Amino acid sequence: MIQVNAMGEACPIPVVKTKKAVDAMTQSDTLETLVDNEIAVQNLTKFAASRGFAVKSQKMGEKEYKVIIEVKK
Repeated sequence: MIQVNAMGEACPIPVVKTKKAVDAMTQSDTLETLVDNEIAVQNLTKFAASRGFAVKSQKMGEKEYKVIIEVKK
């Protein structure tokens, strides 16, 4: 599993960081991106869907979310 920490980052930075991590992957794996706002969750969900990846999100705290993307290579 790969983890991207985008806490405190405004969009589009969480998506950019996640895209770079996905592009660097050489095999299928799970990618977790940590963010602190719902807009980032929505944008990451749209990004994953556009690539055909399964995606889910979890609210971990008041301003803490985890977006889990199943990357298929």
